[in-house]
Amino acid sequence: MVDDSPLVWVEVDLGAIARNYHQLRQIIGDGHALMPIVKSNAYGHGLLPVARTVAACGAAWLGVATLDEAVTLRAAGLQTPTVVLGPIHPAHAGLAASHRVTVGVFDLEAARVMSDRALEVGTRLKVHAKVDTGLGRLSVTADDAVPFVSALREMPGLEVEGIYTHLADAEGIDQSMTLKQYVNFRAVLEGLEAAGIDVPVRHMSGSAAGMLMPELRYSLVRVGIALYGLWPSEETRLLMISKGQDLHNLLNDVEVQTRGVRLLANFLQPALRFMTRVSQVKSVPAGWSIGYGCTFKTRRPTRVAVLPVGYADGLDRHLSNCGHVLIRGHRAPIVGRVCMNVTVVDVTDIPDAARDDEVTLIGAQGDAEITAEEVAEKIGTIHYEVVTRICWDLPRVYRE
Repeated sequence: MVDDSPLVWVEVDLGAIARNYHQLRQIIGDGHALMPIVKSNAYGHGLLPVARTVAACGAAWLGVATLDEAVTLRAAGLQTPTVVLGPIHPAHAGLAASHRVTVGVFDLEAARVMSDRALEVGTRLKVHAKVDTGLGRLSVTADDAVPFVSALREMPGLEVEGIYTHLADAEGIDQSMTLKQYVNFRAVLEGLEAAGIDVPVRHMSGSAAGMLMPELRYSLVRVGIALYGLWPSEETRLLMISKGQDLHNLLNDVEVQTRGVRLLANFLQPALRFMTRVSQVKSVPAGWSIGYGCTFKTRRPTRVAVLPVGYADGLDRHLSNCGHVLIRGHRAPIVGRVCMNVTVVDVTDIPDAARDDEVTLIGAQGDAEITAEEVAEKIGTIHYEVVTRICWDLPRVYRE
């Protein structure tokens, strides 16, 4: 749908994404390439606009989850080296190779099929071998990694360009699992070197480890959630604040605390706003029920605003009777159940609220803000899911 005045839409600040990229570039250092992760419609922000933005910023790589995403990038003219980090059907390896797309591999039988399909189209398929150092997902075990890579190198249709692993718990305070995975991955790399096998591209860090742990950066860092202005976790933000500081001072010196917080208050800038408009404002008496199941009854004469947005658009149903939206810079509580396409909010304390007012579901409005983290906490999930689940068919409005 293309509409100058949509009822529900998403605003994406590409300038914020560029700024976040350069902030991450600065802290990670020039010695390590960045791979912005633009999978899943760029975490709900829009695959092509975000990919073009980070490519213009100088991104050396792009990371996607599916071959369809990679082909979409190529069809749009983006030639940045791109890695499909999720599985592809082995029979589609020829398509990947013909589009100069790199794929992750973790299974010998599938790799043999990929090699054959690549040869059929007259080229070689670049691959990154994925090693399980502790996450337990698609990958070969660390013990099998060296013979696996060795076998891949014997397949004429494959070019072993890289090797990587994925961290299980890099966002938290306790980094013992990350250390274990680092030791496991380093042992794999040492085993490859001992076998005389050179794999030029090596990566294991996402946003959190990339910001916090220089030893884990290797050839490149995969930057995902932080690119969109969202901290991987609150613990990651706190670790960044305390990094290089005396923790005793941080706990006891208010001035130092303030300086640290200010240092990182705007380090990352959220790029997304989830928006709608008021369709109707009306008054209902005390004791009036609102919404399916009659889960809310007014305790006073109440003005309500009806919004043309619901869980089909990505406004989670668990926000019923506990979430908020912003209207004219003020919080308005959601009353009754969030429906498939309609939500009702109480605007009694916002007397100027009127039909066609802009409503912010996620993002800032005036001095107020509803963050993706706040929404995630209310519905019992993570902010990754909150932004990614906003309906991909909704209009995206981009600004610099």
